[in-house]
Amino acid sequence: MATGAHPTVARRAVLGVPPLSRLLGWTLVVGITCFAVRALVHLDSWSYAMVWPAVAPQLVALLTSPRRQWPAYLAAFMAVQIIPARLALGIAPEIGVVSTLAAVVFAATMLHRDQDWVVGRTDTLRSWRRFLLYGVYLGPALASPIGVAGLVLNGEVGTAPGQLLHAAMAWYLTEAVGIAFLVPLMLRWRHYVRPHSWRDTAWFATMIAVTVALFAASATMSSFVLVFLSGLPALLVLIRSGIAAAFAATAVGSAMALGGTFAGYGPFALSLENPGQALISAQVFVLGAFTMLVLVAAALEDRMRLAALEDVSHKAYDLIADLTGDVVIVVDADGTVLHRASQGHEILDIPDAPITKLDWLNQVHPDDRVALADFPAATGAVSKGASEPFRVLRVDGSWGWYVLHSRRTADGLTAAIMRDVTLEREVQESLTDMVNTDPLTGLANRRGLDLRAGDLWVRARAAGEQVSALFVDIDHFKSFNDLYGHQAGDDCLRHIGEVLAHLADPSVCVAARYGGEEFAVVCSGCDDPGGFAKGLVTAIRSLAIPHAGAPKGTVTVSVGVATLRPWVTDADLAVRDLLDRADKALYAAKSLGRDAVSVYREAGVLLGE
Repeated sequence: MATGAHPTVARRAVLGVPPLSRLLGWTLVVGITCFAVRALVHLDSWSYAMVWPAVAPQLVALLTSPRRQWPAYLAAFMAVQIIPARLALGIAPEIGVVSTLAAVVFAATMLHRDQDWVVGRTDTLRSWRRFLLYGVYLGPALASPIGVAGLVLNGEVGTAPGQLLHAAMAWYLTEAVGIAFLVPLMLRWRHYVRPHSWRDTAWFATMIAVTVALFAASATMSSFVLVFLSGLPALLVLIRSGIAAAFAATAVGSAMALGGTFAGYGPFALSLENPGQALISAQVFVLGAFTMLVLVAAALEDRMRLAALEDVSHKAYDLIADLTGDVVIVVDADGTVLHRASQGHEILDIPDAPITKLDWLNQVHPDDRVALADFPAATGAVSKGASEPFRVLRVDGSWGWYVLHSRRTADGLTAAIMRDVTLEREVQESLTDMVNTDPLTGLANRRGLDLRAGDLWVRARAAGEQVSALFVDIDHFKSFNDLYGHQAGDDCLRHIGEVLAHLADPSVCVAARYGGEEFAVVCSGCDDPGGFAKGLVTAIRSLAIPHAGAPKGTVTVSVGVATLRPWVTDADLAVRDLLDRADKALYAAKSLGRDAVSVYREAGVLLGE
């Protein structure tokens, strides 16, 4: 059984009171840090510190807490910075505290919404640029005038423009450096406490040792070259161990650069007579180095993230292909296949690499290439459905049927799915054959005849050829069934159907069982349709199928012939007219006593051929 939160805890959450342990913890860290730095400055008679580290825990506390808890944190931070300083050191830091809190509140307000960056789930270039802009540059810059005003009121700096500018720069840099180097370390603390391999630890320790050695050498030799070279170990750490480790290495180097300058060693201290100017120069240097590191690190992180996303995308493409049998391809504006995911369903017999449009069109059946000539332009963003089916050569040498579903992106790339429809095509063709075929003879039925004859008419019209139709009727077929039975009648129909099926090339001729014992033939390009019909009659006589009820003792047929030169564009209407004429000629042949051929003429029906 679920239990709700303790009433006191819930009430504190509603009122914006943070957990007591967190509030006390952050307050102690801020108080101890502030008191230690102020005491050092007070005892050493400096008007400002080289780094103001207390700004970092204040900013991190706000970034990692809900906004409604900020007032409680800010009140605690203000109290712990003012009261000990007044009581123990005898100073009034109120204006300086307000300056620091102004920088903290501004930076926290601008950065708090990017919680993925705060908790370390992402290190994108955009997030780190925001940190640099609002946390390192603008926040301290906006707060600096307040701090300088406090120094003026306390009599620590004069009012001359040069003095004010120097004080503003020093105040800005102390807070900016504190935010730049300590906030990333505190936000990425989980990286440092998790277990690391001994190789990674040894590598990091070696790079830190090299950094320390370079800074030590630069301090003794007063060499700016060695100072710049000291940034290389941090870059090497970045490449091998990531952004969090690079921050730690940079923080070590920066601490040495600032500490050496503060102590009067190194090229910054020796090249400038004024210690304040030397420290400012060192702070500007380390801040620039930190900026460079952040930008390089975030850019590398973005690149690695994009590479990982691309790898995941490719694996997703392969998984889709493996699960569905589809081929997922990415095509550029020129038709080059940039990526092809077809793991487990490889169909293109070419290397798995970018494929030019010509190369992959060569895998398409020659009769189907014209339909894909405009791809991807014709099937881009405008296309909403699948392409016409086309055949692609498979690795096993067979032709598979595929359709394309594609969409174009704004940058000109086209993502397409090649879907295998071979099985559907075979089923469709099988069903079409069943619908359009006479089951007894295997010839086309009347529906199939209409479809094929219409195609023949269109082709003949384009080629300027004539089209002929034959109506064939088995003579005295009723008596044949009566004498020999319907099984023998079916055999007779099958034998005659076999003769009709082999009359001519199927590309120019179609034969059909029109009904009962009646057949129809439509063919194109036949120069002597009457002689063609006579040959058919002779072929059927040669079967010598016994028929005691026929005058000649064998099965014979009567044939009506009609011919038209196609000039009418309506193929269906023209074919019906042609068949109607052949049917009239058939009746004329029967009137002659059957076993005859009659040819339809425009002036009438000529009997007796």
